[in-house]
Amino acid sequence: MKIIFCSLVFYISLFEILTAQNIVTFRVDMKAPLKSGLFRPDRGDKLLLRGNFNNWLGESIVLYDEDKDSIYIVSYEIMDSSIDEIEYKFVLLENEGKVIWEWKPNPGNQPYGNRSLSLTGIPQVTDNTTFSLNNYYQHYFDGKIFFSVKELKDDFNALRKALEEIHCNLYEYTDKAKFDSLFEHQYNLITRPMQPHEFFNIVSPLFAKAGCMHTSIWMSNEYWDYEPDNLFPLQIKLIEDYAVVSGSYGVSNQIPVGSIIRKINSLPINEIIVELKKSYSSDGGNEQFKYAQVEKRFPMALARVYGFPEKYIVTFTRPGSTSMETISLIPANIQSVKEIVFRNFHYPPLTLGILDEKSTAILTIPSFIFYDRVVYFKSFIDSTFTVIKNKEIQNLILDLRGNDGGDPFCAVPLFSYLEKEPVKYFAEEYGRYSEFAHPIPLAKNNFTGNLYTLIDKHCGSTNGHFCSLLKYNKIGKFIGTEGGATYKCNAKTKEVILENTRLIMNIAQQTYSAAVEGMDKTKGVEPDYYIDQTYMDFLIGEDTQINFAMDLIQ
Repeated sequence: MKIIFCSLVFYISLFEILTAQNIVTFRVDMKAPLKSGLFRPDRGDKLLLRGNFNNWLGESIVLYDEDKDSIYIVSYEIMDSSIDEIEYKFVLLENEGKVIWEWKPNPGNQPYGNRSLSLTGIPQVTDNTTFSLNNYYQHYFDGKIFFSVKELKDDFNALRKALEEIHCNLYEYTDKAKFDSLFEHQYNLITRPMQPHEFFNIVSPLFAKAGCMHTSIWMSNEYWDYEPDNLFPLQIKLIEDYAVVSGSYGVSNQIPVGSIIRKINSLPINEIIVELKKSYSSDGGNEQFKYAQVEKRFPMALARVYGFPEKYIVTFTRPGSTSMETISLIPANIQSVKEIVFRNFHYPPLTLGILDEKSTAILTIPSFIFYDRVVYFKSFIDSTFTVIKNKEIQNLILDLRGNDGGDPFCAVPLFSYLEKEPVKYFAEEYGRYSEFAHPIPLAKNNFTGNLYTLIDKHCGSTNGHFCSLLKYNKIGKFIGTEGGATYKCNAKTKEVILENTRLIMNIAQQTYSAAVEGMDKTKGVEPDYYIDQTYMDFLIGEDTQINFAMDLIQ
């Protein structure tokens, strides 16, 4: 029995070795993140292990500093016998839920730079490694983010290659020889290590020359984590060559609404506007759309061109005064800025107002961006024109101000209620929009009265197609200012993220043209009545374009 028992013990031990063969003890040195304050276990931060063995998800594999030497350890058994080699990274999970992944700890392991380890069939212990951080976390150590000349040049070359190979019509507005010369000129400006916004200022002119609003470059998501509580806190509106305070982000009433900004950190506001405008692309180089983007995204535009200053010292004049005042502003955080800048991305309200005594309806469409709610959009439009038909409304004011585009599957149904006879929407068959290259049937309750369409510099993309068709087919009158888009645009964008700086490129792959002829592709739709809000109109809260439309109807 004893011999049998010993043999059984030996058998069981061998079985355990053969079946529990892939136990790995992971070790990582966290001294730098601990010293910088990036990683703070005292506030509940955790260090996790994620890899192809747990689908890169979860919070169950936690590393601990058992010896209090800043070396974090966990032993984990890889149960999947089909895996011969594992890929993994260490992940910081901050107490507030923010996740920080290691940044390409093994650059040679393309494409994601994951750590890798071959399974040997016996327990293993990894060498002590350091948590790999990208440049954007350098500010935790010395307050500045810099990229080397090599990193910048590598990203520039990747950017150029992507533009040249992906863009559907890169040389439509700037010929190849000029573009090549600009590429070389900007590349030669990389002579020293640079901060992210400095590199942005080198590459953004390339996108402006493409003449394509859908081909653009943006700061990385990590950039906004760099100083998330240090953005310019005021909303502005560009009126009569003034930068007028129209609201705030976060803390309100720092400067009264209606005040005119004269300087920010000693720089004249007009010089700032010019510099910010250079960083935006637009269809056909439309200047009005660039001004619209500066106005709409001012805090973010300011940060990506000038970086994050220590303070925002603003010189301004109050409404009705010529006396200069100076104030140091309390900055806003990125969340409060994004909530307003991107509010049209979250299904803005579609509204219909009826003025029975004037036989007039006011239909407000602030966006066509209802990509995954097309049925809702069409239902609203259908019910709107049913009401207009039943009430025998004779005049329709269509307010498209601020509408910078969206889904043709939303714009086409609206157009079907306004056209006078079936006409094509697109000039050619474009993939899933191919049906729109054929005459669009009139909607059942097609509107036959007087149409007045309000437009401004914010009108872009699909809204440019839509307005071009109204203009070309002489459907109603336009009131306002030059639109921000033309009858054609490039879209179907592909996102490319640069390897080192993490700047985000959107590159258009397909041209879409409305079914029009003889229109200028470098200009937005022009109004029949050029009516813009004056500074005094703004101060008294007068909607200049609506009032003008009502006067026409009267």
